[in-house]
Order: sequence, then C-alpha cells, then structure tokens
Amino acid sequence: MEWLEVAKAISELGILIIIAAIFLWLTVKNNKKQDEFFTKIFNNVVDQMKSCAGGHVLTEEEDQTAAEIDKTINTYLQQAISDLGASRALVARYHNGGKDMNSISFLKVSVTNEQVNHGCQPCISDFQNQFRSMVGYPISEIDRTGHCLISDIEQIKNKDIGTYELLKARGVRSAYCYKLTNLTGYIIGTVFVLYRVENKTQEDPVKIDQYLSHMADNLSSLLNMQEGKKKKKA
Repeated sequence: MEWLEVAKAISELGILIIIAAIFLWLTVKNNKKQDEFFTKIFNNVVDQMKSCAGGHVLTEEEDQTAAEIDKTINTYLQQAISDLGASRALVARYHNGGKDMNSISFLKVSVTNEQVNHGCQPCISDFQNQFRSMVGYPISEIDRTGHCLISDIEQIKNKDIGTYELLKARGVRSAYCYKLTNLTGYIIGTVFVLYRVENKTQEDPVKIDQYLSHMADNLSSLLNMQEGKKKKKA
C-alpha cells in the first residue's frame, strides 16, 4: 500500500511539473500581451490613486507652493502669539471623513498648523480627523456669526459640557476663534487663539476679535491661492 501511495505521489508531481512547464512556455510566448495586461492594471491603480486624492496629484511646483503657504501660515500664528500674548494659536480645517450607512459624509476637522508659546505643549497630533461635534459650541457659533469669543470657559459650562471639559482638561481658560472661508464665502475652517490658566495676560476680547478678523482674511486668501493653483493644473 505504501509503495502505491509513493508511486501515485510521483505521478501527481510529474503532472504538476508538466503543467508548470506549459504555463511558463505560454507566459514567455505571450510576454508582450502580459506586459500590456500588467501595464493596464498599473495605470488603473494610478487612476484610482488620483481619484482618491481628489483627481489630482501635486506636482513638484505645487508641492513647493504648498510648503511656502504652510510656512507663511505658521508665521501669522507665531505673530499672533507675540501680538496678543496668547498661549497657543492654530488653524483647523474642515473636511469629510468616511460615510454612514446612508452614504452621508461625516463632518470632520483637523488641526493643520499650530504655534505655541514657551512652556505650552503642542496638541496638533491629538486633533486629527476629529468629529466637528467634539467642539460643538465654537463650531455652531462660527456657523451662526462667523466667530466665537469665550473669555472664560465657565461661560459655556451649561451650554456645551463636552467642549468645556475638553478645554478645562488642557488647562485652557479662554478661547477665541474666527472663520476661514473660500472664494464663495463658504466656511472651510477656523483660526484659534487660546490662553492657558497660568497665562496672566489680561486680554481684550474686542481687540482679539478685530485682530482675528484681519488675520482670518489673510489666511483665507492664502488657502484660496493654493486651491486656485490646483484647479488651474487640473
């Protein structure tokens, strides 16, 4: 019985070897067709990648432009900290992130730029791809009036306990923000300045609001410049 099994195994292996040889021969024979086939697959993958990236892949020139805009935004934020005596200044941009079972897009927000004062720990890595509802009160106020002034976080304790606890846990005592818009006036993000508990600066909410209004115009222009160049290339 064992010899029969060995013979059967050898026989099966022989058949497999023959099949492999035939397949190899066909592959070599149709090498040109194989190349065309795999080239087509590769091109389809590239097209899908472009689609996921919004239908456009950044050129080297566009990448350099984006880097310069990013650098300029950070300069504005650092200047705001210096001028206003704030603990932190940041830009948060709106975006979609996945869909629910009814194909409705989730509304997300990510911090893309941040500058901090001495002794203040950066938080940019902690606020990526977050639901906008996480900071519901500021977002709703920005949608309603274009800005949000929280001179004391105790003011929002009974309005939005989630945002209150988030700010309190990070040692924030006051927060101010202003809308960023695209060329049609649609809100695409916001610029924030925040003051921590240990920051003894006596800020003027009216002055901060005026400062942020002007700063938001400049930041919006920068972001729209970047978007405009992308559309020209598309």
